[in-house]
Amino acid sequence: MVTKYTETPDNFHEIEAYVSTEINEIKRMFYQADRVFFYDACSFQRHSNLNDTEKNIFIQYFEKQGILIFITRCILMELSGDQHSLERRFIDYLKSLNDVGVKVVLFNEEYSYSIISDCFSSIEKINKYLMWAERMVHSPVSTITDTLRADSNLNSEVHDGKNLKASDLYKRFFTAVRGNKEHEDNLGEELIAICVHILSHLPGVADGKLCVLTDDKGAAGKIDSAMKRTNQENQGAKIIVFSTPKLVQYMFQEQIVMSEDEMVNILSQGVSGNIVVMGITDYDLEVDTKISLSCRELVHKIIEPNGIKIVF
Repeated sequence: MVTKYTETPDNFHEIEAYVSTEINEIKRMFYQADRVFFYDACSFQRHSNLNDTEKNIFIQYFEKQGILIFITRCILMELSGDQHSLERRFIDYLKSLNDVGVKVVLFNEEYSYSIISDCFSSIEKINKYLMWAERMVHSPVSTITDTLRADSNLNSEVHDGKNLKASDLYKRFFTAVRGNKEHEDNLGEELIAICVHILSHLPGVADGKLCVLTDDKGAAGKIDSAMKRTNQENQGAKIIVFSTPKLVQYMFQEQIVMSEDEMVNILSQGVSGNIVVMGITDYDLEVDTKISLSCRELVHKIIEPNGIKIVF
């Protein structure tokens, strides 16, 4: 049975008080934030399923660091699934974030137009950022490719870069691809990649301000590839891609209080058997793409000085 997605969950009213949706308020928070995390569905699901003790470690870290969380419209669609409803654990996680003052934004991907248009007055220039971002994310088989293939006018504008003077191009593009979302496609991650690619070109955006939190290695590779495929002279600010293990190591290095057992509990959530990370140890000359350890062994490596540098 084909999964049908909805842009607005049936129980959206249950999270409405916990997320910001007004574009001017979103822009204000975006400019003021030192760091913005785009939450992928897999990591959001994983963290919302933690016990309260471990969940609160993330929540307190976000609050202490002043992190602004973005959940894109497509990721909300994925979280709602074919039931068109958010699970109670997702709602509770959003409420817990809100309760300590962590700001969460429901980010329609087309809002990137409104943000970037504050800095560039030429519609053609603004639309070119969408064109280049789509080209960098483009793959032969994807929902985006299928959508553009079925709409010659949209393909001509977005992919071919012809007649880039329409002020509604972002809205038409993102609405069209979300409307074609399919079960287990990579659309959520691809649209995150496009958004961070566009926003990275804003003047004054520092390296590391834009981050993506995902535990999907394929998604991380796509986001990393999209940024690296861009010619060096046209690259924007550098993006940080966090996995849960990488974020745990960052938190430990920033002296966030966590016991060994709490770290193990975080890393073991949703993991069966050993956990596989990309990283480098003192004995390596290059990044190993498959370091397989038990969660406790990985925690020992994180705690040990120079034990491991987790790349993903």
